[in-house]
Amino acid sequence: MLQFNLDHQAGVMYAIHTFVDVCLNFDMPNEAFIFNLERLWCAFEAFKQEGVEYVASITAFAAVTEFVNSQRGMLSFGEYLLGLSIGEIKALRRILHAHRGLILEEIEKYRNQEDDNQKSFLAEINNVIVDRSSVLIVRVDLSYAVESLSDVTINVFDLHIQRLRKALKDKNGCFKHLLTFGLALEHGATKGFHAHLMLVYNSSKIQKDVYYGFEVIDKWREITMTNGGCTGIGFNVNLDKKKYKKKGTLGIGEISRDCAVLHANALCVAEYLVRPEKYSQMMLIKLGVKNTFTKGKYKLHGRKYPTHYKQKLLSYKVRSLTEDDLKILVGDKQA
Repeated sequence: MLQFNLDHQAGVMYAIHTFVDVCLNFDMPNEAFIFNLERLWCAFEAFKQEGVEYVASITAFAAVTEFVNSQRGMLSFGEYLLGLSIGEIKALRRILHAHRGLILEEIEKYRNQEDDNQKSFLAEINNVIVDRSSVLIVRVDLSYAVESLSDVTINVFDLHIQRLRKALKDKNGCFKHLLTFGLALEHGATKGFHAHLMLVYNSSKIQKDVYYGFEVIDKWREITMTNGGCTGIGFNVNLDKKKYKKKGTLGIGEISRDCAVLHANALCVAEYLVRPEKYSQMMLIKLGVKNTFTKGKYKLHGRKYPTHYKQKLLSYKVRSLTEDDLKILVGDKQA
């Protein structure tokens, strides 16, 4: 039996996505198939909505439930499933398998899009670091308290992200002196709908990166509370700077253009924020905000620096961040 929290929309969609994945790629017994199908149908009925875009796996699941509803007559959904023969159960499974091609196409499309996003974001971060003597990088993760998850539908999350993007664009308050940013939206098994945010500030104007990280989290709390009464929470990644500095993997906080190691590590953090292989955390349901990654648009000052710096940067062999380092830096724990 699949174990998921079915008390909120994000949890239900993730459970359905996993169910379809298991059915297509592993050997799920018929008894487990029927049990999970009925259980997830009940949850899906409670949270499905019109006017949204579902990923192919959710669409495949919906196709199965629609077929059952067209055949069950006066029987309940569960009663109909219990009366199915082995052949009829196989027929339901074939409906899922008929969507396999679409699911694989979607995965490939997602990877290509994320690959393009990653390259674009790396260029953005590299440009701002090279163009400035130093910058201040802040990393925060934005999500919801467990007690608020049941209130967070895709409509609510969409509204919160729109408000956040507007605040990033306006550059007031905690976003004043912001040079550029990267905002990645994800859909996790435990966190539900959440976001990873990388902010690049003008270090000649502000120096307190940990302080600004908490200010951004407070802004998120304000947005979530005043737009739906939800409790937004966050994790300030910059709190762990000392640990990464000791390991030689520091890529957040003040990043100097003249330090190749810090520069390269900052690019590693940016690279991991948008990873083509993170298909398991892609948004499974979308509303108005179809673009799940947004970055700023930094305008170069046009200054020219000695080429020896660039040569030094390109030839410098830096220590690679480990997978665990990167996961923590982007807040990938318990997503």
